Amino acid sequence: MISNSFPLRVILFLFSLSLLPFLLSAAEPAPSRSITVEECLARAVSQRPELKAAPIKTEAARHRAKQAGHYLNPKFQTEVEDFSGDKDQRDFKAAQTTLSFVQELELGQKRKHRVAAAEAETAASKAEEAVQRMEIVFETRQAACAVLVAQEKIHLAEELLTITREIEATIFAKEQAGKVTALETERAHTETVRAALELQERQAEQREAVHELALCWGETEPTFDLVAGSLDIPVQELPALDGLLSKAANHPALQVANSELQVLEAHVKVENAARIPNLEVAAGVRRFEDSDGYAVVAGIGIELPLFNTNRDAVKAAQSDAEVARLKTLAARIKNEGALRRLYARLKALAEKDAALRTTVLPSASRALALIREAHEQGKANYLDVLEARREVAAARLGLIETAKEYHTCRMALEERAGIVTPESK
Repeated sequence: MISNSFPLRVILFLFSLSLLPFLLSAAEPAPSRSITVEECLARAVSQRPELKAAPIKTEAARHRAKQAGHYLNPKFQTEVEDFSGDKDQRDFKAAQTTLSFVQELELGQKRKHRVAAAEAETAASKAEEAVQRMEIVFETRQAACAVLVAQEKIHLAEELLTITREIEATIFAKEQAGKVTALETERAHTETVRAALELQERQAEQREAVHELALCWGETEPTFDLVAGSLDIPVQELPALDGLLSKAANHPALQVANSELQVLEAHVKVENAARIPNLEVAAGVRRFEDSDGYAVVAGIGIELPLFNTNRDAVKAAQSDAEVARLKTLAARIKNEGALRRLYARLKALAEKDAALRTTVLPSASRALALIREAHEQGKANYLDVLEARREVAAARLGLIETAKEYHTCRMALEERAGIVTPESK
């Protein structure tokens, strides 16, 4: 029965192999257009609407600071007395008309504290610009790393597909020579199809990652297919931890928190100054209709703080400032702790990458080569070859995942330390 179906199996095998190039070519893109990570960062920084809006917000804060420094406008008043009465006060015969200017004088350095609060808000807005820029750079670098990871997985899938095809061709030749059964050929063919489908899936993941990266600068239809770069872990040592901690102390996010704290502390002074009543000074001239004479008038007025001394507003502002101070301290401690953890994790990942690269992967590759050779000599079965191939695949995938985690942690470390790449300035 096996011998009768042998020509049919040969035809089906050759037909299926002939279909694989068409199956794979359907997923192959047009000639590749590549972009560097630096170009990605430049596009994100120059094209993101948030970064265009941030300077406008800061400019608005500057105008508010200027507005806060203006003096209060004077008032012009006119007053008519003693008219439309009876006897001698009929009509305007005995009327008195007063024209005066009234100026409110701010006491307690209200204007100075108001300007200081507005200038602190401007500084906070300026610091927020740096935070937004850093967040967008971090997001873009992560998206670019995801594309590089997807590309490495495609390369791995292509290599594994090549190996699988070679193994299948070897088994098919052995079947023709009558050294193995059709079962092993079918198994090998199934693995080849699986490897081809795996490659298609990796290519789809890469295209999705490219779209996600393009969205970092608002591009809905990517103008590139690949990201030029490498996932290799650098051999040089990490920067000194003390230096990173020193830079982290000036992190833009902490500068924003400090600026917001200064705003609230300035508001405390504003509320304290509001407890001191302002002074109103008036001066003018009065005309006497009955004598056709003139006289100078002057006055002074001040609010009596009998019912409202603004004490609760001062306490509320003090509480807000204390909450902001504690939050700033907590953010600083949290940032330093996260930086230390990332630093330790990066060292561990570098050691893991070295072990995979120098020990695990070479060992798995040698084992695969030996088992393939033994299989060709009839000293090992196909399941041994398949297991060895999967070990190599696992080692290669482990290298890719380790590199992915390393670069993700490295970017997070630089973000925590407030390190800005040249392309993002």
